[in-house]
Amino acid sequence: MPKVGDGVDAVTAFAGAAVAGMALFVPFTSRTSTAIDTPYQVASMANSVPRAAALGLIVAVVVAVLIRPANRPGLVWLIATCCAAALGINYFVGHTMTSAEILTTQNYVNALVGGVIFGALCLCSLQLRWAALGFALGSVTVFVYGEVIALVTSNMLSTTDRGVHSPSGLIIVAVVLLAVNTLRHRRSIRSPIVPPLTADVPIGPIVSVTVLALSVLLATERLQHAFDGQRATAWYIALAVAITIGAAFVAALLLPGRDGTAVLLSVSLAAAGDSLFDAERIGWTLALILVAGTAGILTGRRWATPWAVLLGAAALAAFTTFAERLPWSFAWTVGAVALAGVVGYAFGSIRISYGPSAVLGLGALYLPSILWSIPTRLRNWQSGPDPMAEAAAGRTALAITIGAAAALALLYRIRSGTPAPTVKP
Repeated sequence: MPKVGDGVDAVTAFAGAAVAGMALFVPFTSRTSTAIDTPYQVASMANSVPRAAALGLIVAVVVAVLIRPANRPGLVWLIATCCAAALGINYFVGHTMTSAEILTTQNYVNALVGGVIFGALCLCSLQLRWAALGFALGSVTVFVYGEVIALVTSNMLSTTDRGVHSPSGLIIVAVVLLAVNTLRHRRSIRSPIVPPLTADVPIGPIVSVTVLALSVLLATERLQHAFDGQRATAWYIALAVAITIGAAFVAALLLPGRDGTAVLLSVSLAAAGDSLFDAERIGWTLALILVAGTAGILTGRRWATPWAVLLGAAALAAFTTFAERLPWSFAWTVGAVALAGVVGYAFGSIRISYGPSAVLGLGALYLPSILWSIPTRLRNWQSGPDPMAEAAAGRTALAITIGAAAALALLYRIRSGTPAPTVKP
């Protein structure tokens, strides 16, 4: 039976994960919604999102590796509190600016600070049952929100307060809750962690996240340039898919044991999420997303198998290939809720043996996939060339998922599954 303190841990972890995820994944707004009104400004803001996400994920893993030996949870909560406060200051300072160019700098600062929050909270929350549930649900909610909410309006040249998001209330709540939890855990001491026997384990996640983040970012930007120059063909997309799968597999091999499973699952889920349609607001669907995410997490904790996650990602990608023939509101709602359930199940089913591996595995969801660069009519925005058919995004996501499944089978063949997992959400 959960205690009051467990509830506080869960709510705090939820708010902290939501703030960190938005800082990594969703750009914040400037003071006026009309500040961004030229194609150059839209492109500058859009290009900063994947770069900032890659930078933030690297920071998150480095932070997780550095604080893992700490035996005082209160110190970790304090780090998250200070960074959340810094995030709030950066947000409110940027909110007073009228220049659209400030958004690019603000996104990078947000990603750096958000990466610290994500890495610290993920490592700390996974050691507490109810905090782990709250952290997972907060991460799932923000991920789905970022995937299915449009960044810009239909005119493709100006942002709205619904498209470029302003979570001022959420930041304030997160800072207060994190401060309260810091006081609650200020005297807590846990058993020191025994250092790994192999000297290459601590640096492994850092090298792994660097390989994954930079490779995916390079593939995404090169594909974007190909589409901008109207030179993109199926071969360009196939090459980008191959780079994504290859980088994910190498990143998985650099993690101990079968911890890399989470990386392969996240890469496939990120692609499936990027293939879904966009809307200007989430509305009452948020309640369904929370329910589906919670159900998925609890189901994953009880019956865990990575193959079910890949099957769900493949089903989402296949759904996108024909969803444009369905009523838009129905297709969007089904896609968003199904994505929440599958991602929640993935979070609940992850089993890892080394804490920072969880930070990389879960945080890899926030890396924009190569589908970020494929323009279609019902998702993302037109970046110059004529938009492709919606089915192209679904087929690309399906190809990535199939490649991830093949990489997972190879990983399982190479790595023994005998060591018992020590960390799970």
